Amino acid sequence: MESSLIIITLNRAPLLRQTLAGLGCQTRALTEIVVVDNGPAAETEAVIASFQSALPVRYVAEPGRGYGRARNRGLREARGEVLYFLDDDCVAAPDWAETLWRTLDSGRADLAGGARMPGPAGLAARLEYLSTDGPVLSPRLAAGAAQHLSTSNLILRREVADKTGAFDETLEMCEDRDFTARARRLGFRLWFEPQARVTHHSSVRRTPQYLRKMRHYGKGTSQYFAHDREELLARVFPRGAVARLLLLPFLAVAGTGYLVARNLPHNPDALWLSPLLFVGQLWWHWGGFEAMRRPA
Repeated sequence: MESSLIIITLNRAPLLRQTLAGLGCQTRALTEIVVVDNGPAAETEAVIASFQSALPVRYVAEPGRGYGRARNRGLREARGEVLYFLDDDCVAAPDWAETLWRTLDSGRADLAGGARMPGPAGLAARLEYLSTDGPVLSPRLAAGAAQHLSTSNLILRREVADKTGAFDETLEMCEDRDFTARARRLGFRLWFEPQARVTHHSSVRRTPQYLRKMRHYGKGTSQYFAHDREELLARVFPRGAVARLLLLPFLAVAGTGYLVARNLPHNPDALWLSPLLFVGQLWWHWGGFEAMRRPA
């Protein structure tokens, strides 16, 4: 059975080089690797060309910006019956493709996602990991059914994509959460497999970058919650911008408590870093307030 790996990228040639180098060590061969360049650049194309003698990699230029648009272009270009997704800043463990394949082949899942481990980085990147991946994608979490999955580390059958439909191109982010949640509502089974591991090489190096990233995540996630009212947090968060602003400190406290609780015991540093996580949550909810004040 043929398999296609879809990677979308934008002006991150050095990170993409690391990602492609890791794919050369896989214990299960991929039939093709489709790299969608979402801001066509000569440097990105040159990196891909340098791997074409070692990997079945193909360059696809997609000038229309947006995660959803780029992933949909990848779906149209991919030829495989089984589809993998991987981010351009993630390096897959040698048994990554094989582990996800076995999970799908076992019959217990129609879509399966794996864990993300933090790459070598400083405090700001660690805060980002504890705020995003640590609670839901840690390799120390138990395997089991999932409510949604991430395209940073994902496998599914082509029929799932055909029946679920395209990624929502109106969403600035969370288009993968929306896609996999829609698949679940159609009756497809989602599974988290922590043994399928990738290492995330964060571009966040300084605290201001971390805070900007939290603000961006808050904006994008709030847009998604406004789009999908079936999500639990969409029902919990205030629906008005003024109420969101007035409750912002309390929401940040609750968010920090959630992060600490979800990271323990596998990431115990979340406890002593909680004051900084709280500042990040303030910015996350400020981004959410901005999204509500100026809806798309």
